[in-house]
This record gives sequence, C-alpha cells and structure tokens, in this order.
Amino acid sequence: MYFLSLSILLASLISPSLQASLQDTLASHPNLTSFAEQLGKLPGILDRLESSDTPLTILAPDNAAMAKTIYYPVLGPAFQSADPEETRFIMQYHVLPGQHTSDMMNSTFQYYSTWLDNSTYANVTGGQKVGGVIQAGAIPQMVWTSGFSSRSIVREADIEFDGGVLHIIDSLVIPPTSFPDTASRFSLAVELYGLNSFVGAMYATPNTTLASLLNTTTDVTIFAPNNVAMESVTPTITDLSNATLQDLLAYHVVLSQSGSGSLFSTSFGNDTKITTLQGESLTLTFSSNSWFVNSARIINQDLLLSNGVMHVLDNVLSPNATNAQPVPASATQAPVLQTTLAAEFNSSMAPFTTNLPNAVVTTEQGTDGYVGSVTVSGTGGGAIQTSRPSSSSGSGGSSSGAVNARVGEMVMIWVGVVVFGLALLMA
Repeated sequence: MYFLSLSILLASLISPSLQASLQDTLASHPNLTSFAEQLGKLPGILDRLESSDTPLTILAPDNAAMAKTIYYPVLGPAFQSADPEETRFIMQYHVLPGQHTSDMMNSTFQYYSTWLDNSTYANVTGGQKVGGVIQAGAIPQMVWTSGFSSRSIVREADIEFDGGVLHIIDSLVIPPTSFPDTASRFSLAVELYGLNSFVGAMYATPNTTLASLLNTTTDVTIFAPNNVAMESVTPTITDLSNATLQDLLAYHVVLSQSGSGSLFSTSFGNDTKITTLQGESLTLTFSSNSWFVNSARIINQDLLLSNGVMHVLDNVLSPNATNAQPVPASATQAPVLQTTLAAEFNSSMAPFTTNLPNAVVTTEQGTDGYVGSVTVSGTGGGAIQTSRPSSSSGSGGSSSGAVNARVGEMVMIWVGVVVFGLALLMA
C-alpha cells in the first residue's frame, strides 16, 4: 500500500514535465514550421510564451496560411518588409490568455482578449479581441473571427503543450483597423449594404470632433446604418443643419461606461436601454431570431475595430424617435425619418459619399475647421500626413480617391490569392 501511494505521488509530480515544450510541440508538427520560424525571429515573444506563469491558447497558422501572408490586408506590408515590430504585433494577436479548448466553447460566439495591446490596433480594454465559436454540423468546427470579419478555421484543435493549448488554423487572424478603414473594406464586399454613406456623413461638416472621437476613443460601440438605409431618408438627412446632423450621428454611438468595454452582441440584454453619446437612450430587443436597436434590425454584428466594435443597421436611428418599435415580421424596417421610398437603390446616389476622408482624423478640427491626421506605422511614430477630408461636398456622386485606392488594393489582393491558388494547383 505504501509503495502504491508513493507511485501515485511520483506520477503526479512527473507527469506535468512529460508534456512537451512549445518549441518541441511546434517541431513535432511539420505543417507548423513556418510559424515556428516566424516566432524564432521574435525572441522576445518566444521567451514570453515559454515562461508564462498562466496557461495560454495559441492560434497557430499552418504553412499554407503563412505562405500567403503577403496577400493579406494589413498583414502583407509587415511581412513583405519583415518589420519586426509590426510582425510582433501580429503574432501577439495569435496568443490568448487562458486555456480555451473545444469543450469549453459553444455554438454562441464569445470574444476573447489577446496579447495584442498596441494602441494602433488595440485601443480597447484588456487587449484586442478575437471571436471564437463552435459551428454545428456533421462534424462540429471551431472557427475564429478577426478584423474585417475574417474567418480562421481550425484544422487541428486542442494540441496540448506544457504552457497551454494550441489550435492549428488555416489563415492568420487579422488585427482590426480604424472605423473608416474597416467600414470602407466592408463596403467593397457588399456595396449595396456598405457603410460609405455613414462614414462620409461623419466628415460632412467642418466640425470633425465626432470623427476624431470615433477614431481615438477607447472601447467605442458604433451602430452604423448601411447605404440603403441612408439613401432611403434622402433628402431629409442631407437637408439637416450641421449641428442637427452631428446630433443625429452621435445618437448612433455608445461609449464605455466605467470601463465596461465595448458592447458586443454577446452582452446584449433583451429590452435593455443604453445611453448614447448624444444623450438619449437606445433600446435593444430580441425577436424572431434578430436583435433590434429601437426599430432598426442589426443585420451584421460584432465587426471588430481597432478601438471597439461596430454593428450594421438596416435603418437610420433618430433621437426624436426613441420609442420606435420593430416589426420583426418585416424583412426591412420602415425608416423613422421622412423618406422618399425610392423603388430601386442606386449606390451612386447614397448621400455623403463624396465626403469620405482621405486619411483618418485623430485630432479635433483646427482653426479652419479641419485637422492634421496621423497614420501610425509601428510603435511610437510612423508616417504623419497632414490632410483634409475630401474637399468636394454634396449628397450624390462617387466616392473619393481614397476609396478608389482601396478598391485597387483589394483587387490586387484577390488577384494575388487567385494566382497563388493556380500555382498550387499546377505544382
């Protein structure tokens, strides 16, 4: 009996050391050699991973994912230039404090903090977030979401090492960017239901205080009406005075209360009232498997931003219609502002698109009503460009040169992905 007890005690002492180190675990998986090599170039982060006192979860891109890094938005320039600081931030975004195994996750999205805390990509409390979920199916599948609603599917889950657990993913998680950049890229994917009109409205008046706030405030939550919603209330919304327009837009913004963080859909409560930046309250309700904000349906939720989160609406909200009630049986909610109810949407007629910014405003307006804007690259600096929002105005017309440039960028990204795919097929 004595020897049996001693054997059990010795086994309990020895077994933890039998788990492989992170480097040994990576070395034992041939499809993780590129990820291991990238970590090897960043000794600081590798040392931190190996010496962590608390369990970690690592999202490890496989070799195929690492091979196409140059085609990713945000990630491409960092890997092409082998920028150690930028690649460090990207790798930090793949590390989650705590052990998150498949049996601890469920079919409802949860949002987890990461090690990424650089203010350019993570002006949020507790580190930038990634979303994780177990999607139902014949074979349940773990999926992680990141900036631009990018999806990373887990190819192999729950690989244990002596510091936590590792999941092999098929694409890198992408750090979120600013509100204007995220909204513009979202608009490229779904132009009819894009957000260019709402972004342009933020820059449509000489007072850029609100635009600056949305780009710099920690833990902001934005409820953004899509282009169809904005056009449906034209010319009512374009005829508003500058002050009234700013007031209406501020009604779509919620700031963190007492460090509570951004408002993700996972923390929504049915029939809950939340106070907006404008001062009046919004009411969240859940009905017919949809969330509503006042009478507006949320049609895309939890788009990650560098400083918070954004939810896309099918209707423009109004501080003068705080009691508007949804009609869940209707696919599209009726506007609360006066509407022309155009029979067919024309993306070129969405209001404010000619006011889209050429750069992200990060300080309040100067004496002439505009500001110097800063584009940060890396830590503690970057390329500073003093620029105004697009000088043209009006409710119609095409978007600015900035959006055209982004269109070209996205086209090149997708062309690169196609070429890469063809090369693999021919190999």
